[in-house]
Amino acid sequence: AEAFAKVAQAEPYNRDALFNLANTYLALKDGPKLLATAQRLSAIEPMNENSLKLVGEGYKQAKQVDEAVKIAEKVLALPMDVRVTEFSPGANNATLTGTATGRAAQTPAGKPIPPAPVTLVVEFLDAKGAVVGSQDVAVPALEAGKSQEIKVTAQGGGIAAWRYKQK
Repeated sequence: AEAFAKVAQAEPYNRDALFNLANTYLALKDGPKLLATAQRLSAIEPMNENSLKLVGEGYKQAKQVDEAVKIAEKVLALPMDVRVTEFSPGANNATLTGTATGRAAQTPAGKPIPPAPVTLVVEFLDAKGAVVGSQDVAVPALEAGKSQEIKVTAQGGGIAAWRYKQK
């Protein structure tokens, strides 16, 4: 945990460091630290099912049952799972590649939620978290199990990290 925490402190938007740190806290059953780390991770990738589940487990381990239930409902209703597979920063640009995969979204009562298109705003960040560039990505409505590649490139020097949000 200490090694991942050092990287996450030095690079606050390092998705891999946060993911590994959150999973370490999960294994250690340290609910408060898991929750804080998973919330940071989920702020970077809010449509990633695993990130949201880590937030829910953090609430559960911290004995915040109502909040854990809200996250579980959010996971149920998630229309797609977005996973970033590669981030390649260069001297004057960066490329982010990933996959959006449709999910069988449903309400807490079990009623199916039909697939809907989503627009993601991908932000490319410098080492301090300032936005260097951004790009919108339209993801079509995806049936459960169907996937769509996501690939965005931004121009600008000093790009060190990324995050996205739903528009």
